[in-house]
Amino acid sequence: MPANRRGFLKNAAAAAVPVAAAQAAQPSGELHHRLESAIGAMECVDTHEHFYPESVRLKQNPDLFLLASHYLFDDLVCAGMPEESRKILRDPGRPELERWRHFEPYWKSVRLTGYGQALRVAVENLYGITEINASTLPAINSAIRRANRPGLYDDVLQRRAKIRAVLLEPGWRASPLKPDRSYLRLSRQFDRYIMIRNRKEVQELEQATGVSITNLASLKQAVDRNFAESQEMGMVSIKTTLAYHRDLNFHRVDAADAERDLGVLLRGERETGVGRARFENRPFRNLEDHMLRYVVSLADAHNLPVQVHTGTFAGHWNYITNSNPAHLTQLFFDFSNVRFDLFHMSFPYMGELAAITKLFPHVYADFCWTWVLSPAAAQRAMREFIDTVPSNKILGFGGDYWFPELAYAHLLMARRHIAQVMAGLVQERLCTETEAVELARMILHDNAAKLYGV
Repeated sequence: MPANRRGFLKNAAAAAVPVAAAQAAQPSGELHHRLESAIGAMECVDTHEHFYPESVRLKQNPDLFLLASHYLFDDLVCAGMPEESRKILRDPGRPELERWRHFEPYWKSVRLTGYGQALRVAVENLYGITEINASTLPAINSAIRRANRPGLYDDVLQRRAKIRAVLLEPGWRASPLKPDRSYLRLSRQFDRYIMIRNRKEVQELEQATGVSITNLASLKQAVDRNFAESQEMGMVSIKTTLAYHRDLNFHRVDAADAERDLGVLLRGERETGVGRARFENRPFRNLEDHMLRYVVSLADAHNLPVQVHTGTFAGHWNYITNSNPAHLTQLFFDFSNVRFDLFHMSFPYMGELAAITKLFPHVYADFCWTWVLSPAAAQRAMREFIDTVPSNKILGFGGDYWFPELAYAHLLMARRHIAQVMAGLVQERLCTETEAVELARMILHDNAAKLYGV
């Protein structure tokens, strides 16, 4: 996106505030401390996580490198780490100092990224170790393993993080997985029923649902069965990550056109490409568009919000333009009763997201993932969204992690940055300190609690 569009909110705000007023608006340390204390004590609703079941986590032999494997490894690779070093880091059978030697040269380049900050915050605040280096590594690993016992999730998420409810999304599973904690609420992907790449994947859906998929009607029957099973497990929302594979413009497609695509797929005449080719070779796009809209219609019928991945991606090698939330506009018009929760502040399309959220009453802006994706950008965007969007449509936190320790660290970072935003509002005399605390509670708890009925 051109720089002039990406920064339109920031520039508009700067133009509206005189220099002297902007200088006076810098929050005092005392005010910020009070707000950070108040915001740190309030409960939060976490709109997005990928936690393993605790029983799976307890079977692992966790260490620093396991925690680093989610997201931080992406930064390590981006900093130049070769694949062989990444394989060594993922091998718990290797001596820890050997693994450290492969980690350290790249850690120096990523320790200040949002992902690096989250790892440091987790190690310091949960395990009491302020530095991550070769000399502290044995103590860090020992502390992580001692904590890896039953009750870990409850301790970290509820007692320490004060998270009231978590929307748990277990990924591209054909069958739902019931959360193992009462405060974990199920958010389900149905993308495997939308983006089918070959006959083998059809067979997997048949095994998962017990439905023989021979035509479009039976594919929808399989979705219906999976949907009903998910509802029995307490599903509170639907999620899609199709932007990882294609753009978000889901056209209106007749059933006959979708049926033709499915027939080609079932006969094995074509397959979706892999790797980079998947972006350029979408032989079943009519089927995808039709089925996405069918799943959204189910959300409509059952009054469930739809979460949509927008903005940048985990991993590497992708087309960022596919994830622009503006592609969803026709869907918003066609499903005016469905509440859409657009994830990740659509980074770097924050301007588009702000405009969309202001235009469509049923669209929400979600800051999940963003406080580790780019803490500074998230803080700026939060301030600009408060200027632009009704405050009841801003959802302030989702950890988006595999591991509870890092979700906890992420929330600490979010609370700190939100406190800075609120202090700025008070200093600018846009609200009182009491109103700032109320606004923070809306953003961290009340808005998501209302949207998801938790």
